[in-house]
Amino acid sequence: MKRIALVTAALFGLATLGLTPAFAVDERVIDIVSVSWAGAAPLPSDVKALEILVNTKVNASWKSFTTLNGDTRDRAISFVAGKTLAEPILLNSKMPCVGTASMSFINSMRSEAYRRLGITDDSNRYLIITAPKAGCIWSGRAQLGTPQSTSGTLVLHDTDDSFVIVHELGHTFGLGHTNFLRCSDGKKDGAWGETCKAVEYGGVIDVMGNVDTKSPLNTYHQWRIGLLDHSQVKQVWQTQTLTLAPSDFANGLRAIYVRDGSAAYWVEYRRTLNGVGYKPGLVIFRIDPPPISSVVSINPEDATANEFKDDIGTDLWMLNLDSYRYSSAFSSGGSMTALSATTYSGNVTFTAAASETSAIVTISKKADVTPPPVPVLLPLNEWRYPGIEVLKPGYADADTTISSFEVSLDGVISELPVSERENWSPSYLNPFTAPLTVYARDLPEGAYSFAIRAIDIAGNKSEWSQAMKVNIDRGRPVVTSDFNLTAINGDQLSLTWTGAKDVGSGLCKTNLVDKDGLIIQSSTAKAAPTLKVKSGTILKATAQVFDCIGNGVTGDLSITNTVVPAGKSSRTGKWSTAGALYGSGALKCTGKCTASLSASGRFDVLVGTGAATVSTGTKILAKIPDSTSAKLRIGASVDIGSNKRVVRVSGNNFVLIALTSVLATFTDVKDIDRLPAVTDPSLSDSKQVALAKFGFNADDFSQEWSVLPMNGGTTLVDPSLDLCNGTFASEKERVERRQVIATKPESAFSFLSTETVRYSSPAAAQSAQRELLKVMNQCMIEKGYTESSGAVMPYTFTQIKSLPSGLVADSSRVLVRAQIDSGVRARQLLGFYQFSGAMFTGLYVMRAGETPFTDAQVETWLNVAVMMATRLSGKSG
Repeated sequence: MKRIALVTAALFGLATLGLTPAFAVDERVIDIVSVSWAGAAPLPSDVKALEILVNTKVNASWKSFTTLNGDTRDRAISFVAGKTLAEPILLNSKMPCVGTASMSFINSMRSEAYRRLGITDDSNRYLIITAPKAGCIWSGRAQLGTPQSTSGTLVLHDTDDSFVIVHELGHTFGLGHTNFLRCSDGKKDGAWGETCKAVEYGGVIDVMGNVDTKSPLNTYHQWRIGLLDHSQVKQVWQTQTLTLAPSDFANGLRAIYVRDGSAAYWVEYRRTLNGVGYKPGLVIFRIDPPPISSVVSINPEDATANEFKDDIGTDLWMLNLDSYRYSSAFSSGGSMTALSATTYSGNVTFTAAASETSAIVTISKKADVTPPPVPVLLPLNEWRYPGIEVLKPGYADADTTISSFEVSLDGVISELPVSERENWSPSYLNPFTAPLTVYARDLPEGAYSFAIRAIDIAGNKSEWSQAMKVNIDRGRPVVTSDFNLTAINGDQLSLTWTGAKDVGSGLCKTNLVDKDGLIIQSSTAKAAPTLKVKSGTILKATAQVFDCIGNGVTGDLSITNTVVPAGKSSRTGKWSTAGALYGSGALKCTGKCTASLSASGRFDVLVGTGAATVSTGTKILAKIPDSTSAKLRIGASVDIGSNKRVVRVSGNNFVLIALTSVLATFTDVKDIDRLPAVTDPSLSDSKQVALAKFGFNADDFSQEWSVLPMNGGTTLVDPSLDLCNGTFASEKERVERRQVIATKPESAFSFLSTETVRYSSPAAAQSAQRELLKVMNQCMIEKGYTESSGAVMPYTFTQIKSLPSGLVADSSRVLVRAQIDSGVRARQLLGFYQFSGAMFTGLYVMRAGETPFTDAQVETWLNVAVMMATRLSGKSG
């Protein structure tokens, strides 16, 4: 009855404000399983009790948090219990609490749970795994999702507290913790360091702290999950007065963002609500993250975590503006709100006049009278892309933001149309709007002396940059389908693309790209790049032709060729092998000779030294002039029509190489700009530079791909050999490691990566190969492996039928073609492991689903493995 009375009172209160609460239609399913192991303590509650909690308290909490007063859109989220397992999943050992083992446990248990529940598609389901006491310091754990996530996995450790479930569900939405900024000198705000610490979980104003509360989500977390539009958050640069709606309202301005130097503040208004411990007033959070050394946490993993990045974060840190105190989840209280506050720099002051429906907030900022830093121009030799930023980093204004640029062109000053920075991702110092910058394409075409200065939002102007002479070229390469054959080496032809040229800055890069985005050929020739084709085959690829300013064209290139070597002719006279200089099949005539070959259509007669006549029947088609230069040349180009006829080449003391025809098309031509290369900070380390020569690098892929180290990929923290969950003693012999991942938007691959490892010795590397082979053979026999949790992970191996030449020796490699798991969790794996000396390179190609790689796709990636083997050998490739 007490609960009903509270709900009725709440609804009555909303009605008096003229507001109507929205109720949820977004109902999400939570399945529940339990785990146990030998000697484990009993669970605090069984799955049926948790089922009741989900349907009642958990559901009510998230409905409340996502139901905003006055919302005309139904955006509330509710939860309902789905399927449960009556019997626990028995583990082979105690549940792991920390590190990769804990994350692996969550992943494997999810697969096993849904296998036992008989659910093949779990992509829109949540799972609770409840476990008995295992010695973990935490009560709940969940993998961090995103605001778009509609699934997730939670682990409850020795608890049946609905608050823990509600909190962990927040993580599956991509929410971090609501923490607390606590200064030992009693001040309300301060720079991160020894005095002001970041107390994990301590901002217990909402459920993402660690104290049970019915208080609404803070507006930062509401913004993160889409309950606030960008338009409902105001970024303030100068003194301003705004009307702020309460944090639990759907409409109006809901939050204020202020940057003060390197500190970033998020301000919201909390009104009087039943059951909360704070007074009505402003709540202020810091969203600039602390160094790890300033984090105070009961979780030891937090002390060894990576430093926060500049990206917009999932966590935030609440300021204590009143009498709030926090020691632990069991010792906290007081109010953290106030109607006035000042940032620790003293530059920004907040004052508010509050009512039940709004707060009038005045943000007073000290006037910005400092000009921005002097812009520094990028060296001209780096202006190789229309999309290159011509300014070096460091021109940003410390107090406000850059609003425009002025340029001086041969001494004439004008305002420059500028661009927002592309590929920008929000950061805690720029969460809403991409900063302005200047690209090479923003500059007018022509040759002139160029200087630039920045203007901030307060009107302060920087000093002029150093002037630079520039020549901006807007013209693109002119490309036709004209090719000439320039060399024959065995069955390989060298074709010069005479139809590719640029009259401005010249060509700088020509790429042939396959359907997967791999660059199969590349040239840096300034004109007429040379391509290689195999005799008698068709080359099809996407061609990209760029000039030295980055202007380019792209299209579909197709080249067919036929080669009839002189050695295939009928001959009279004295003939001998012409020698390696002319390629196989070339013949030398001594004295008077004739060679006859069948041909049709248009073709070229390739010759070396000497003179000759080309004829058919009694008709002379061409006369080849004499030459003493011992190199391949096109002696004549003729067209005899579509009917096949006998062509005779006659002369004295000459070299006949072949009759050839090359037919090329270049279609579906589009303009393309060369993109700046993605910066890889790891390449500032000389050891990583050395390792980067072996695996994937940016030049292996078309420019829409990025190739960067994985998280932890330059360390020895993660394992290298993890096939079939095997145990590899050789892991401890690793000395250096580099694992990169190739990604692009909408990639067909769920994982595309190479890994390079330097072992302590060649013997250690060979030991690793033998361990890997043994694990694979056992996995093939058992058709998978059994995890420590007792879950079975099935593998289905497929034989690789045909191997190209160029891989490392059979005794130094392990080649895998397999399907892992089944149904919606199935994925296809190609793993090509190669060892040479003390070095190892792995090529990993993974795709989701049950559709296997075709033999042709396997062949493509085996050829990439040949390239990796070439690099392992120390040759270029």
